[in-house]
Amino acid sequence: MKKIIIGDIVSRAWDLAVKHWPIFLLLSIVTGMISGTFYTFDQEALIEAAQSGDSEAIMQAYAQAMKFNPILGTIGFLLSIYISYIGFNLYANTVRLGKPYETMGEIFKVDINQLAIFFAVELVFAIIVSIGCILCFIPGIWFGVRLMYAPLLAATQGTNFSESFSRSWEMTKGNFWDLLLLGITAFGIVILGFVACCVGSFFAAIVIEFMFVLSFFDLKGNDPEPEFIADGTTTDYVEVQ
Repeated sequence: MKKIIIGDIVSRAWDLAVKHWPIFLLLSIVTGMISGTFYTFDQEALIEAAQSGDSEAIMQAYAQAMKFNPILGTIGFLLSIYISYIGFNLYANTVRLGKPYETMGEIFKVDINQLAIFFAVELVFAIIVSIGCILCFIPGIWFGVRLMYAPLLAATQGTNFSESFSRSWEMTKGNFWDLLLLGITAFGIVILGFVACCVGSFFAAIVIEFMFVLSFFDLKGNDPEPEFIADGTTTDYVEVQ
């Protein structure tokens, strides 16, 4: 059974984040900007509430002023899926190849069919975890950990819908507690990032993503994987030396 060493993962994730932070910081900023298109705000209502000085009134005004924009929200949501797919591959390439990309043009190339599979996997994963948390918080955590690699598999390994979930389930077998502790460690890094100010939170997010991808490759080991070809012209498997 393959195992992960949390201290080693955190150390390697930190080193990779320090070395490659510019491209991933830009990715985080773009993702944040896209997320901002999901909703519009009534600025006058927010200003009026802020002038009152009542914290409860401010929160109520914020909730009432926030309105979902269906057109921009849908476009933003689809773009966020696309950026997430690209991001997974950039992180995976950095771990596997030592650099996020060969050329700038490669960043934006995707296999449309695989992107659709990735979207379906992300959606079902979110639904499963949400239902688990609603019914009883513990099942949500259990399924969240056991299926955590499904989206990454779909984005970087060319797996189909069912294979993404089955391989994640197999990879995490016997590693639940280690992966849960890794998640708790990631939460601690998030707290430190916020304490260190806004820029620190962005850097913390980069470290956490590298932790996630590094743990995946540690558990995956030397198993055969598809060669990364951005335009999706092949899904042949090759051995990684």
